Amino acid sequence: MTPIVVSTQISYWSAFVGGILSFFSPCIFPILPGFLAFLVSSQKRGGAISKAVAFSIGLSMIFIILGLATGTFGIFLTTYKRYVEIIGGIIVIIFGISYTGLFTLPFFEKGIYIPFKRDVDSFWNALLFGIVTAFAWTPCIGPALGTILTIAATGNTLSGGILLAIFSAGLVIPLILSSILIEIVNKIVGFIVKYQRAINIIGGVVLILFGILMIWGKLTIFS
Repeated sequence: MTPIVVSTQISYWSAFVGGILSFFSPCIFPILPGFLAFLVSSQKRGGAISKAVAFSIGLSMIFIILGLATGTFGIFLTTYKRYVEIIGGIIVIIFGISYTGLFTLPFFEKGIYIPFKRDVDSFWNALLFGIVTAFAWTPCIGPALGTILTIAATGNTLSGGILLAIFSAGLVIPLILSSILIEIVNKIVGFIVKYQRAINIIGGVVLILFGILMIWGKLTIFS
């Protein structure tokens, strides 16, 4: 297996893990029960799941567009790819330290509140709600999202879109599963929130390690 293939696979895995970390971020996971109750307010489980899927599609669309745009921008930086990796690695380390709570980046402290007063009573309303929420959640999941976008900037349009599609999968798969198992989620949210600090520290350490390897150009060490 060539280093390029290994590096690509590592980027894909990091994108998926970044999506999962975003799902467990302190401004998303604690409000999950109330959010799901609003999103999937349906007496029929099939209808609830359908709306959760529509919401996830809307959410993913925005992130994938961001990935395509970032990857396209990265094409113009191909000549300076090594410098992009070094600068990107530094940015990722800063994101990681922020994620551990050693210091905070004010913009990433909480999501932006965007009112959505219509009932989510159809597939298309749920899709629109997902699009709106993508913008509202972007500051909240900034460190993980910023890391994946930084990686996307070292590639091209296609790889950027794929990376953010995988990132979105890491975020929305747990969300869809939560809508299916909403009763169980209501019971375990409190338990997981209790260990939110530890989860954040672990996630931050992972980002810091990834940033260091980017600077050194040693991502293939995972092979």
